[in-house]
Amino acid sequence: MTCALITGVLGQDGSLLAEYLLTRSYRVVGVDRPGTPLDADRAPLASRCELLEVDLEAFDAAALVDRVKPDEIYHLAACHRASDQPEDDALRDRMMLVNHDATLALAHAQRGRGSIVVACSRQMYQPALPELRIDEQTPHAPATHYGVTKANCRNGIRALRDKGLRGSCAILFNHESTRRSPAFVTRKITQAATRIAAKRETTLELGDLSARVDFSAATDVVRALHLMATASQPGDRVIASGTLHSLADVCEVAFRAVGLDYREHVTSARPPGDRPALVGDPSLIERDGWTRERPFAAWIEEMVEADRQRL
Repeated sequence: MTCALITGVLGQDGSLLAEYLLTRSYRVVGVDRPGTPLDADRAPLASRCELLEVDLEAFDAAALVDRVKPDEIYHLAACHRASDQPEDDALRDRMMLVNHDATLALAHAQRGRGSIVVACSRQMYQPALPELRIDEQTPHAPATHYGVTKANCRNGIRALRDKGLRGSCAILFNHESTRRSPAFVTRKITQAATRIAAKRETTLELGDLSARVDFSAATDVVRALHLMATASQPGDRVIASGTLHSLADVCEVAFRAVGLDYREHVTSARPPGDRPALVGDPSLIERDGWTRERPFAAWIEEMVEADRQRL
């Protein structure tokens, strides 16, 4: 039985990936921070896979890998900053420990054993006008400390790959699902649509309706991660839709799903205009056989329905 070790297993990507691998008869061992709660969506994982509490800021990677003996590691856990959270020295230190040091420790422990796929980020690059199209050869240009740690992590994995590591970095663009945290704008929109339809709220204010983002469905993204882990040759891949949609587009689909016109309820704190944007080029992962199954409107409608049921 193939064994997968997933860090950040109780996050959106980790829980979806665990469920996907379980359908393929994997033994799944999931790692998350001590004290992370199991919500209703993730509670069934407790009986279907092995859950371990591990503090990635201070852990023995070799001992963990020796204990689990994974054929595949998916390092999805990350320390990052919410938009309203100050970036202080303590947070920057945690980012380096989790996003960089823990990654390379796991990679060293896995070398000669199996594969490892590391979640990297579009934040390794800076948006531009006209939109900057990102592929695997685009030079890093991070504008945040989170982006710096991910770029350094990718450089480390590439160096170890040259020494025989079956290591790959997934350059992830925005990806959404019913398990997206309410801190993200897509969930803010779908929650607001259901609450306004239920007459519990009347309006939603967003920062910039004209902001354009490369969105994908998270369920499609986890399939790409598995494809990378099982590839005959390791290599970095951009995982994205290759297209841009504005927040106004998200609002239109979400509010239409509850029978409303978003223009009657959503306001923008910034006037419309051209905003710098990043769009991913998924050509390489598509040549590997990856296809997107969930179109743009479908995952938004699923999020709306899930929020309506929660409400």
